[in-house]
Amino acid sequence: MKIKNIVLSSLLIIAFSGFSQNNLEFHFDQARALLAKREVSQAIESLRIVYVEDTNHANINFLMGAAYTEMSGHQEQALYHLKKAVQEVNPVYKVGSFKERGAPLHVYYYLTVAYVENDQCALANQAFKQFAKYKSKVDEYYIAEADRHLQKCPFDPSEPIAEWNKVAAAPANYLPTQLPTKPKEEVLDSAALAERGMLIKKLEYTTNAPLYGVQIGSNINPSPISSYGKLKNVDAFVDNKGMIRYVVGHFSYYSQAESLLKKLKEEGYNDAFIVNVNDERKYTNELVSYRNINLKAGIVGKVEYFVQLGAFEEKIPAAFMDAYLKVEGVEEINYQGLTVMVVGPFAEFKEADQKQIDIAAKGFEDSFVVAFNKGNKIPLDEAIKYTR
Repeated sequence: MKIKNIVLSSLLIIAFSGFSQNNLEFHFDQARALLAKREVSQAIESLRIVYVEDTNHANINFLMGAAYTEMSGHQEQALYHLKKAVQEVNPVYKVGSFKERGAPLHVYYYLTVAYVENDQCALANQAFKQFAKYKSKVDEYYIAEADRHLQKCPFDPSEPIAEWNKVAAAPANYLPTQLPTKPKEEVLDSAALAERGMLIKKLEYTTNAPLYGVQIGSNINPSPISSYGKLKNVDAFVDNKGMIRYVVGHFSYYSQAESLLKKLKEEGYNDAFIVNVNDERKYTNELVSYRNINLKAGIVGKVEYFVQLGAFEEKIPAAFMDAYLKVEGVEEINYQGLTVMVVGPFAEFKEADQKQIDIAAKGFEDSFVVAFNKGNKIPLDEAIKYTR
């Protein structure tokens, strides 16, 4: 079963006692990034850190329940959280709002699926009936999917039905408030970020007043600005824990950010939300490049593929001299202070990919395909999309 990212990435940030706002925001954003990558078990770990601060928080319970529904053999845990979440459903649920405490209407969908997977068919039918009441307000995909699950779960209508939404005790051996002891979180300075291949630029604003922008995405691993399609003026920021956030706009007036948010949602960025880019914890380190690739460099014109055998700060090591005897077409190019040994160029990725296989068979197993555009190295996946 596939869960649409629009549901699982609907996260919130709210002030709790115990943990600082900043810590909870980080774990919340981390969970969102992990859910988007389908790394469900790791996302649950991050969500649980927020959950222990308010175990009755409907939106957190919804997210945990939806995530557990994705995991085979965890339906009891899913039902535990979903039945807590369904106590506070918000029909006008604010997607992407950190202040949203209610659960979305999709909680009925996940309850239906979790009950079916747990062979509680009569209860699944009750949850689906409740969900169907809102069919005009939700994506028809979920109605159809819930009904499809229900069809494989027959039941006797004459059987007595328990309260399908009654909160029960946590399943045996499940301790959702017990957190594992983890080492102290690493705080990354500019040198540590550089070791990870991230080149940053420190931003200083001329005002201490809030500057409003719209965050359209976040991730643990950088991606080029071009991955946001036709959107222009996207800035990438990285905080001291390595979380990367993508933001459009720097407005002095909140109303201007609201207008941009409305436009972005019309363009399909349903998870976008307004942030203060003058928050020094998150938005003062602009991410310029990652592993020598400029994040803002768009692709224009011709793309060239090469097979890279090695890159060296000084002279080429003796071990690579065999390449001149075994591999045809070896040459050296200078790139950002490095001597890069390559074979190419190739106009098509498939040509370079086949050449890399041939080169690896001759003893250069660590060779790989790289892409360049106008003298700049660009992400390989973006180059492939472009040349297709």
